[in-house]
Amino acid sequence: MREPPPHTTMTTLSKDELFRILSNSRRRQILYFLHRAGEAISLKELAAMVAARENGTAVEDVTDEERQRVYISLYQTHLPKLESAGLVDYDDEERSVELVPNVARRGFFWMQPDAGQSWSRYYALLGVLSWVLILGLWAGLPGFVLVSWSAVAVFVSAALLVLVFAQYLSERQEGTSADAFEALVE
Repeated sequence: MREPPPHTTMTTLSKDELFRILSNSRRRQILYFLHRAGEAISLKELAAMVAARENGTAVEDVTDEERQRVYISLYQTHLPKLESAGLVDYDDEERSVELVPNVARRGFFWMQPDAGQSWSRYYALLGVLSWVLILGLWAGLPGFVLVSWSAVAVFVSAALLVLVFAQYLSERQEGTSADAFEALVE
């Protein structure tokens, strides 16, 4: 695989250059599929994935004609642009393509893990705490006999409501953050 020119790595691309490159749907799809694969994939396989997405079908159902149209476009236009920008490595002999290590490691903003995944910990903790209260009350353990079943029900439902509302506010704030928008348009 060829090394990208030293002056055109992802870290030195201006935001205008990066957005120009990413303005094309096929190039975004290439980066997405390569990021998801996590390794080099054949150009033929990549063309089939892009064609499947564009045609709203499964990869197995892509026709040779649909795949070939995308293949030519990737080979002649999109991969050279992504490679010259320092985002992908294309091996012409093997006809395989992969993300450069820096992009594979860091990804782009739409490739980042969903921040909402951490909320499952809070829900799990609430579930465990609720069951501790229920089992302690059911078993008549000291300290738990002072708590009524209705108090447990009120606590669990109120805690769940607070947790859901906190998650909603957090996700809403993340989705409209002025700082995130400013970072994209600087």
